[in-house]
Parts: sequence; C-alpha cells; structure tokens
Amino acid sequence: MSKSQLLEALKGKEAKMRHKSKHRGPVITMNWNTTLEVKTRVAVGAGARHKLSSILAQIGAGRRVLLLCQPSTAVHWLRDVLDTLPSEDFQVTTLEVPDGENCKTSEWLLRIWEHLEARGFDRQDTIVALGGGAVSDLAGFACSTYMRGLNLVLVPTSLLAQVDAAIGGKNAINLPSGKNLAGTFFFPKAVLADQEVLETLPRRQLTSGLAEILKYALIEDTAAKATDYEKGPRPLIDIVEDMLRNVVEHDDPVLSGLITSCIKMKLFVVARDPHEATIRRSLNLGHTLGHALEMATADSSTELSHGEAIAIGMAQTTKYAVAQKKIGKDALERVKEILIRAELPYEVPKGLAKDKLVHLMTADKKRTGDTIKLVLPQTKLGQVDFEAPVPLSELAKLV
Repeated sequence: MSKSQLLEALKGKEAKMRHKSKHRGPVITMNWNTTLEVKTRVAVGAGARHKLSSILAQIGAGRRVLLLCQPSTAVHWLRDVLDTLPSEDFQVTTLEVPDGENCKTSEWLLRIWEHLEARGFDRQDTIVALGGGAVSDLAGFACSTYMRGLNLVLVPTSLLAQVDAAIGGKNAINLPSGKNLAGTFFFPKAVLADQEVLETLPRRQLTSGLAEILKYALIEDTAAKATDYEKGPRPLIDIVEDMLRNVVEHDDPVLSGLITSCIKMKLFVVARDPHEATIRRSLNLGHTLGHALEMATADSSTELSHGEAIAIGMAQTTKYAVAQKKIGKDALERVKEILIRAELPYEVPKGLAKDKLVHLMTADKKRTGDTIKLVLPQTKLGQVDFEAPVPLSELAKLV
C-alpha cells in the first residue's frame, strides 16, 4: 500500500470513529397513542335506500358521487337510486363492474382510481356501492386508497351483504393465489340496508344469505359475553330453525327481525374489536374452508356461491369440533338439518381434489407458521373458540 493510500485509509477510519462517537447516547422509545373516532350510520328497514340524499348531507359530502353497480343490480335498482340524488345537489357518475367476484381485481381497482382522477374527485366526495358483497369490498378498497380516503356509502342489495359484507369495514380484492389477500380496514360513513331490494334477488342468492345468518346464530353466546350485544328472549338458532319450517320469502317479518339482530351483533363485535385481534375472529366461522371452496370451484359447472361455501365450511368445522370432543355429535346433526331446510349444502362436492383445498387453506390470512387459527364450536351451539390453533397437517380432516 502506498503512503497516499495509507493516509486515505486512516482518514476513513477516523471519520467512522467520529461518526460512532456521536451516537453513544441511549435509545429513546416513544409511545404514540391515538384514538380514531369511527362513526357509521346504519339505516335498516323498508325504504332505507331513499335516505341516501339526506345521509350525504348529514356527513357533509361533496357534490361528486361515483355510483358503483353491477349489471344484475343495475337493471332493477340503478334508476331508482339515481332518482334520490337530485342533479342540482350532486354530480353523479356511474361505473358498472362485473357481477360477482369477477370485479374484485387489481384491474378494476385501477379503473376506479382513473375514473376518480379524471373527474376531479377530492376527499370530500363519495363512492356509493349499490350491490352485493363483492362490489362493497371493491368500493371500500378503492375509497380507502384513493387520496387516502373518500366517503363511502353502501347500499347492499343481497341478504348476505346486508347482514355481513357491508357491515364492519373490511374491504379487499382477490389475488390469483387466494381470496381477499389484498385489503384494508376502512369504515363506511353509512350503510342503508333496505329489505325491499331483496325482492329481485334470485332464490339461490337469498338462501346463500341464510348461511351468514346461521353463522351469527352459532356465535351468539360468545358475542354476547364479549361485547355489549344483548340476546333476546329466544336464541337466534331457535328462531332460524322455526323460520325454516316454511319457505322463506324476502318480505318475511321474521327474516326482517333476524337481519336487524345480525347487524346489531356485528356492530357490537366490530366496535369491541375493529381490527380482528380477538372476538371479531368469531365472524370467520366456516370461512377458512369456505374461501378455499369458492376458489376451487370458481368458473366451473360446480361453482359455489359464498353462502354455499360457508355453509359447507360451518358443517365441516362442526364435524371437526366433534372429532376433537369440543362439542357433541347432536350439534352436528342439528347444523346439518338446518342447512338442509335452508336449501344449502353441507358436504364438500365430490370430485374436488383434497390436496388442492388444503393448499388453498394454507394461504389463509389466519395462518401463522405451521398452524392456523380456526373458529370451532364448543360446548353448545352458540359458543365458539375463536382462537383454536390447528396444525396445517390437520387441515385434510376438514375435507
């Protein structure tokens, strides 16, 4: 090494020593506590959709409104909802996205962003989602990410969306490897759950919604114990069972009461645990297998709706809980009987590869290392263990 190289090396060493000497103080840890005030107005009942204009005024929304809808909904309800938004008060544009889960893609998310940008939307403006759970998921994701948050108002038109998907602030799109893998927590400013719009719901979609209502019945005791939700004089599972002794129609007054009870339960659960750290996990009953079934049967002749897949998930999860001696076999028979009355499946369709379903379940968000947390019925129907660690090697027993 030459003399000049040696001098340069020594200078570099001295500089490093001086740099280190400046940072010998203690590491300071600062705790930052924040309270996020989240308020969602929920209107439930016949004609609730007609409150849209007044709701936008109450939340101080800007003039621009993007109304997201799907073809199956637009043909029945788009004009009806547009008529509630007078042109002198609002500049309304519409964007039609594909039916079902096909809208929950990064491509459609980008198209919504571009639509908002081209029309000058700002953070005071609003996206209104008119449709089922899929369009609510997409709208919420777009709202939460564009300018870090626009106003979101949901007008759910399926039974499943009214009791579950539109309530609680979880939004997502699907990835090729799994359902709802990219998502956010973002709460709507308002939800308008109008039973009248269920009039045009296909029979299969109405029965799919009954699966989510049964889910609430199966977690009711646990939700009441952990939150401010108050049970009525009769357990929800008894009310569901009695209702299903006859053919359920959209305007059934018993169904109306169940919709209100389910919404109340979810609101109390989400209020206690908005980011799914504890009790909110109970709402995932049947969903680990259910989501795998949806992915495995998508675009096939045996395609399952969300409710049908969750119905199977709940039945198979209860079967697993029986095998683990968490609950008696009579509970499984009762769940199966209710699903049969509701015209819902309870067994994994024949021909589906078990290894494919297991692989899809291992991609679930609730996985940690070599285990996955499942929601398992325990002791009696209405009670669940929402933090049951199940080894991945046990997942095959669900199918």
